[in-house]
Amino acid sequence: MHFISRWKGNGSNSLSINIPLFNSTKCAVVANETSGTYSIKLLVSPVDGLIVDGFSAINVKCIYATQDITLTLPPIFNGTNALQITAMNDDNSVVTGSGGSPALTMQILEGHGIGGSPVVKAAVGQRITLDIALQNTAIYDFYVHSCYAHDGSNSPDASINIIDSNGCGVRLSRAIDVPAMSAQPTPNGPKHVYLHMYGFQFTSNNFVHFECQVKPCIKSCHREQCIREPDTKIPVIPAHRRRRHEDNSTDVATLRLETVLEISPQSTLSAAALVSSEDYTRPANCYSQPALIATCTFVFLTTALLVSMVHVVYRRWTKSRKASGINDNDSVDTSSIS
Repeated sequence: MHFISRWKGNGSNSLSINIPLFNSTKCAVVANETSGTYSIKLLVSPVDGLIVDGFSAINVKCIYATQDITLTLPPIFNGTNALQITAMNDDNSVVTGSGGSPALTMQILEGHGIGGSPVVKAAVGQRITLDIALQNTAIYDFYVHSCYAHDGSNSPDASINIIDSNGCGVRLSRAIDVPAMSAQPTPNGPKHVYLHMYGFQFTSNNFVHFECQVKPCIKSCHREQCIREPDTKIPVIPAHRRRRHEDNSTDVATLRLETVLEISPQSTLSAAALVSSEDYTRPANCYSQPALIATCTFVFLTTALLVSMVHVVYRRWTKSRKASGINDNDSVDTSSIS
């Protein structure tokens, strides 16, 4: 049973009303979350509470964009909408409107986690985070899939998957950590999907391009960020098979952000703080050649001195024993003569 919602006019030719879309018990709102369409029929009458001659019936639709979005790194903050809403074949008797585009951004952050500052340049091995964010979750949810990094040429030899088609991170030693994590938003707050990485580059270019497919949903996507494949299924990492679209029968809205991440060579003696979380044995400290020679010389001289001291003490002890034996013999001979 639906409640009847009524709004009184103010004598002008326009009226602003708020219709609760996400509560199906009010105002007989018809929702189709698959297509992202919400519709309601409005009756406009010149007499309050009565349908009389001169009334009008208007179908009102609110249409959200739920197609996949292609993101590349990093965003351009120029104030433009993230998505372009394509025109639709609308009936003249139907009033349509857009619920607004999902404000999606993708950037590289310094360090691991979503609290770091955005960076446009990093060193090989440096801790960085790929962060995809939806600024407001009042209407939309999203998940990320099919992310890859390349050198700008889209060559199969210079392209790697970092998030697969199921939304799961693709581990790469000393470059990509797993899993792809999701920060649960506060009500109407931002949502983040992020991946811990370490600065890497292709031999063909100092610049690394990142591109991700983002699927927006109305209210909730009803799925986890990562959906694991059964253990019996042989995993396929489509590093050489770039996935452009999931469904070629629909127009996919694409967001292209043109700047890329520049990678510089690793700084000397900084590797220990910048390596991946993979367990490994830390190499022993190395000494310079002069220091090693000085240490060996000191040890040799100390050992020689100790040996010499022991030798001197032993000889003195031996001489004292011999002298003591002679004195004892002289005493014995003297007593015999007496």
